[in-house]
Amino acid sequence: MAEISSESILAACVAIDGQGVLIEARDDAQRTDLLLRLIDRGAMLVVDARTVCVRRGKALCATVPAGTGGRIEIRGIGAVPLPSLDEAPVALAVVVLDDAPRLPEDRRTRRIAGIEIPVLALGPSEPAAPIKVEYALRALAR
Repeated sequence: MAEISSESILAACVAIDGQGVLIEARDDAQRTDLLLRLIDRGAMLVVDARTVCVRRGKALCATVPAGTGGRIEIRGIGAVPLPSLDEAPVALAVVVLDDAPRLPEDRRTRRIAGIEIPVLALGPSEPAAPIKVEYALRALAR
């Protein structure tokens, strides 16, 4: 049975030093909060809410669905245009959980479009969350 070569997921994506970071959360406000804090630290927006992940050889690329790029929806403000990229190679997935583990028991991954991606779990209100994402990107990503 052949694996799918693309997958649409409910996740935002930013690029940090050219590496894509997917951000998933049950609550849109939590996802947007982390997205804005990463952008404030220099990350580049790829896509705000729905990301199309495409397998290209052994790499996974986050791409923007047609007509949805270049803006972010900020609760209480509306859609705000931002400089953005059309795609980025995915190196890390961040999942915002109600209660993230203090010390993960193992190195977690998620399979998207046939590619294993390292996963970092974070709590929703961690002040150091953007810094943890940057450290995890250096430590976990390929």
